[in-house]
Amino acid sequence: MSDRAVRVAAVGLGRWAKVLADAAGKSDRLKIVNCFSRSEKNREAFSRQYGCRAAKSYAELLNDPEVEGVVVTTPNDAHAQPILEAAGKGKHVYVDKPIAHTMADARLIDQACSDAGVVLAVGHGARRLQGNRKIKEILDRGGVGKLVMAECNFSNNRSLDLTPEQWRWYKDKSPGGPLIQLGVHHTDTLNYLFGPAKRVTAMVKRLYTPAEIEDVTMTLIEMESGQLCYAGSNWASQGAFYTYVYGMDANLFFTVDLDFWQRSDTVDQHSRLEMQRRGSSEHQSIPLARGDILREELEEFAGCVREKKRPEVGGPEGIAALAVVHAAIRSAATGRTVEIKEVMSGEA
Repeated sequence: MSDRAVRVAAVGLGRWAKVLADAAGKSDRLKIVNCFSRSEKNREAFSRQYGCRAAKSYAELLNDPEVEGVVVTTPNDAHAQPILEAAGKGKHVYVDKPIAHTMADARLIDQACSDAGVVLAVGHGARRLQGNRKIKEILDRGGVGKLVMAECNFSNNRSLDLTPEQWRWYKDKSPGGPLIQLGVHHTDTLNYLFGPAKRVTAMVKRLYTPAEIEDVTMTLIEMESGQLCYAGSNWASQGAFYTYVYGMDANLFFTVDLDFWQRSDTVDQHSRLEMQRRGSSEHQSIPLARGDILREELEEFAGCVREKKRPEVGGPEGIAALAVVHAAIRSAATGRTVEIKEVMSGEA
């Protein structure tokens, strides 16, 4: 593999773009060389902070011969167009989760990148948390016995501060509210741990947010493997992040301190995984390694560009995680259980 860093450009320069840029700055595997935002002020500020050029237009950025790939952190409903244009120019793509806000856009993105022969990586970093990696390892060796069920939650109170000037305010731009913003982390992780989802039953409500979107969601998922899972997400309570797995021989309890969520190099230090064995009420602590979920997925992206490989989370995985979200939205709207294959084949 070439040791030359992959040259990338940041597209969409909000809060998360800076989090990813900080993670990229810790690596010698990729380098941010250009950036673009429709806001001249934002792109000039980003350019100064991260020592890169600032393109005056997206076309200018895509015509930069040094740019090999783009790191896209635009609003969810603005993922498709910049990705389709990048793929058309032969640029590789890393896009923050979710892959898109609709299934139709997600399919377009995956197909365009596939047709162009460029790498498409989707930033579902939660599966890379050392607690989730350890759970996967324990499950693969049968460490909890026969699986019974799992439950998970990712919540915070972000919707209480939304205003009409922000894209997350609107249902057409952020369908499902916290489900597509937070819960999608868990829909990907559940697919990672247990295999694909089969059907979904959900309820959503708008209780406290001033915005159009719902702020409380509860989703029941039956996996193809038979397990029943619960995924909760809300935008009104104090922050919570956990994954609990229940087996015939043992239970696993993984929790994350969300105060450290954006500090990807330290979040594993502020996570806890415990096992409760059958016949005991004691929760035994399981040591966790320390990783950096954002640096690792960006470095994997760079490695895939250089080695012409596909990433752990590419288009199919991003689509599968989004499909659970849209099945839940459809279930809540219709009051019925929705098969994943119905959403995968439809126009949601």
